[in-house]
Amino acid sequence: MSKVPKIHIDPNKVLREDIDKVLMSKYDIFYRRIVEFVLERIEGKGSKEELLAILVDDEGVEYQMDLPKEGYIKCLKKAMEYFLRIEEYETCDLIKQMNKQI
Repeated sequence: MSKVPKIHIDPNKVLREDIDKVLMSKYDIFYRRIVEFVLERIEGKGSKEELLAILVDDEGVEYQMDLPKEGYIKCLKKAMEYFLRIEEYETCDLIKQMNKQI
């Protein structure tokens, strides 16, 4: 089972609408986690109860983030955009294969 990443956020600067911006600032860890998370589900290795990530504010309060199956395609699309931007084509190919399996 993989380690659920803890992503630190500043709640004073984050509104619900800005969560995408916060995650973008931590995008490498986050997008790699999306790929890992979905791949584990496809291969039957991941636990249904496992979280995608844990967001932690400055006071140490943790917010659990999950990814329902209905969101896999959308999240993989966002991850694909990131990996294309950094020219990591092997991961892009993996994401394409994962989309076919979903």
